[in-house]
Amino acid sequence: MAFPAWADPAPVPSSAATAAAPPPAAARLARRDDDPCATVWFRDGAKVQMEADGAMPMSRHTVQQRPQVSGDTCTTQLQIHSKTALAALMEPPVTTDQQYAVVIVPPRGGAPGHVEGGAVVDASGHYVRLHGETRSMGRGVFDYAHQDLSEGKELGGESVTSRASFVIYARDSGDEVGRLEMPHATLQVASRRVGKRQHIDTALGSIECVPIRYERVTDLGPLQVAGDAIPTQPTVMQITDWYCPSRGFVMRSDVEENGKVQRIDTTSIEALDATDEP
Repeated sequence: MAFPAWADPAPVPSSAATAAAPPPAAARLARRDDDPCATVWFRDGAKVQMEADGAMPMSRHTVQQRPQVSGDTCTTQLQIHSKTALAALMEPPVTTDQQYAVVIVPPRGGAPGHVEGGAVVDASGHYVRLHGETRSMGRGVFDYAHQDLSEGKELGGESVTSRASFVIYARDSGDEVGRLEMPHATLQVASRRVGKRQHIDTALGSIECVPIRYERVTDLGPLQVAGDAIPTQPTVMQITDWYCPSRGFVMRSDVEENGKVQRIDTTSIEALDATDEP
């Protein structure tokens, strides 16, 4: 599994194309041992570093706090610091900080489980700074750890809807110059196909991993920027997640879009320490 695709700043203009870049497998939505938090990414919390190459290099550091049981649900906090740039422009990267609250709702009473997320986001580019909030809801198969990963197996898909609202500030003066509204964005995965287990080179060495391939369609929907309607077009990506059972995480993803492939590596997974407490 890996952190969810929707925990990215989709509405930030220069990083919108990477809204779906990180691997999508998120929380395990099967309830086991009557512990909703048995399904969280890291039961004791963790720090994860991810790096991407290609036309839109990215660096992302995520701290997942130790989760808490709240009734029949599990809650946790994510602190995400990321830098994203368009390599061809050779300009300073967009820096984004997110404070994310996540609620995992396991299946119960015949109803499917889901993952809810809400974040306060600060993003700073070359000319402008954005501050605002996002809300997301994900349903479907988000788990690799407890799936049948036999070669040729077809896994279910996922569906995520989200919305965001930002105030835009001039970076130099700090003056408000408008708003950015994203009322309805979607991310869809129809199904996934499991490939043959093999050893691959990862940032942490050679590891036996399972390739899981799928197509992901991300649609930001109509945007409102400073009062103007901005149409958008869906992006279609062909993705291979390399899920490594010994690590319990997606250690590499290969993302193909418009004939170009970007590689995203998980470069470190570390335990929390006292300085990471909120």
